[in-house]
Amino acid sequence: MTVSQNGWPASQDKAAIGIEDPKVPGTNVDFPQGIRKGDVTTILMYVAEQFHKHVEPLVDGDCWGYFYKFIEGSTTVSNHASGTALDLNAPKHPMGKAGTFNASQVAKIREILAFCEGAVRWGGDYSVRKDEMHFEINKGEMMVARIAAKIRAAENPPTPPEHDHVLQQGDSGTEVTHLQQFFHDVFPAYRNSVTVKPTQLITVDGDFGPQTKAWVLEFQARVGINRDGVVGSETLTNLRHYGYKY
Repeated sequence: MTVSQNGWPASQDKAAIGIEDPKVPGTNVDFPQGIRKGDVTTILMYVAEQFHKHVEPLVDGDCWGYFYKFIEGSTTVSNHASGTALDLNAPKHPMGKAGTFNASQVAKIREILAFCEGAVRWGGDYSVRKDEMHFEINKGEMMVARIAAKIRAAENPPTPPEHDHVLQQGDSGTEVTHLQQFFHDVFPAYRNSVTVKPTQLITVDGDFGPQTKAWVLEFQARVGINRDGVVGSETLTNLRHYGYKY
């Protein structure tokens, strides 16, 4: 089967690759041309929703999805042809024009992209011809599935336990193991960037030591809450936003 630039199956037959017409949550904006069903829709609708909330309001009719075509000026099949790309407020951010967003808007776009951990690429980052309206899937099925699960967990946080237990350095047991495993699985970048001393990485061993505290401090800094290295109610609330279930 033909594939688009990012390696996803592409077809002129929308039904053959599972194209649906989703609506951006909280808006009346949809993509009548369609987006690929499943995890791709989950991720791209998250991007569109966050764009609408934090970058600029989406305009119904100005947002585009599936379209079978080649990338302009090439013989490479566009990611639109696989239903793995969308254009947001396209007339306002025409292809080839740079600087259509202000610095604050670009910062918000960076936050959205960071949450997706590289699974989404922005046309504003193209090295040759900018396409600031454009967002596309940039990874394969396994990575896309993981980020989609992360989004669903953030949108549907579990019901917190009746009693929140404070975790801090010196504690040990199952709750600490859950915390360490969560950091290990959800924030893989911490494994390389947050160390107490060179080459020291966290061990999922159930002991809340200096390295676990360092990871908690890093998390607190990134979400903008008090940095004390203690997992109290505020830190738990923020962890649960990212899918922590304990």
